[in-house]
Formats: sequence, C-alpha cells, structure tokens
Amino acid sequence: RLSFTLSLIQAFYTDPSVLYISLHRYDDGNFFPGSGAPEEVGSGAGVGFNVNIAWTGGVEPPMGDVEYLVAFRSVVMPIAQRFSPDVVLVSAGFDAVEGHQSPLGGYNVSAKCFGQLTQLLMGLAGGRVVMALEGGHDLTAICDASEACVSALLGDLWPLDNPCPKACASLERVIEIQSKHWSCLQPLSQTSGRSQPDGAQGTQSEKDEAETVSAMASLSVDVEQPVSVPESTDSSR
Repeated sequence: RLSFTLSLIQAFYTDPSVLYISLHRYDDGNFFPGSGAPEEVGSGAGVGFNVNIAWTGGVEPPMGDVEYLVAFRSVVMPIAQRFSPDVVLVSAGFDAVEGHQSPLGGYNVSAKCFGQLTQLLMGLAGGRVVMALEGGHDLTAICDASEACVSALLGDLWPLDNPCPKACASLERVIEIQSKHWSCLQPLSQTSGRSQPDGAQGTQSEKDEAETVSAMASLSVDVEQPVSVPESTDSSR
C-alpha cells in the first residue's frame, strides 16, 4: 500500500516470529501518517524483523513498476526467503496504482506490476499467500489491481516483456563467456542455450526459454546487495 500501516507495526514491533515488510510513500515523514522510517527496525527481540521501504522524493518523478520490482528483487525477496515464512499475509492497499492524484498517492505502479509482485510472493511459504483488500481511492485502479492479484493467485502468469530474439542471442553469448569469470552469471549460463532431445521439445523447452528470458530481464535492475538479517532469525522460529 502507499500509506504506512501503523496498527500492524505496533502489533508486531517486538515479535521476532513475524517479519513485517512495508513499501510506502514517506517523503522524509511529510506524507501521511508521517511514520514508517527506514530506521524503524523493531525493538527488543524484534529488532531486524521490521523492514520499511520508505520512498522519499515526492512524485517528480513518481515511483512506478521498475522501482517496485527492484525493491522486491533486492530487499523484499532476499529477506523473506531467508526468514522462510509459513504463510504470507498481504495488506493489499492499491493507492500506489496509477490514476491516484498526488495527495492520495501520485505513483504510477501498474495493475500488471501488482500481479507480478504477487507472483513473486507465491514463491514463498509453498504458495500460501493470503491477501486482504485494504483499499485505495480510485475504483477503476482498485478493480484492475485486484484482478491482477487474484489472477496471479490462481496461477496465471504475469511474465516480463520478452526481449527480441537477436538480443537474447547476444546476451546468451556474453553470459556464456563471462560466466567463467563472474559466478553470479553461472545460474543464467545454465538456463541459456539449453538443448533438449527431439522428444523433449515443446513444453519443457518453452519453460526453459521462459526461465532464460526471466533471468535476463532481472539483469536490468541494480545488482543486489547482501542483506543482513539478525543471527537470531534461524533460532527464534
């Protein structure tokens, strides 16, 4: 959601068994409700289990799909995967969806992006994801984003846009060469250029191609930095 959920943070601020992550407009405390700073990381045993991705900078330019996807890839998913939740609960507020004016939102996140984010969350907790609609202020935007999220929950895919075949071929060659020097490219090298026996073409090869395209698309974001999670994470659950 765009605004910070104060009641949720108060409920779990000292609880190490609940990982709370919020993406919201903050603007150095100048956007309602004025709380949810990055420095608010929990207290007591709950230190480190409260993660605020607090956007600052107003709406010039507004945050959009790229920023939210980068946040998920570089912060949300690495931490969530390390925490290894039993279930994922989502407070689905959609006032970040394009169509809301600045006082009520002002961001340009597409409905499709919310479907993609939901799809990423489905990779956690064995797909046990529960979404509670918390609102928004533009009915069309709420409907479109809700539809995208439900579609993802039902298993419909929201793939990233595919690069052209020539770009894929060029990138596959670079990955093949550079993976010998950069270990971070080795997983991509293993999915690119994968051949199948004649009888195994079709569904499997299409899946491999989709994995390769998705992996390549992830290269368009900033390099992920290591995420520090409290050492008590593994032993406290």
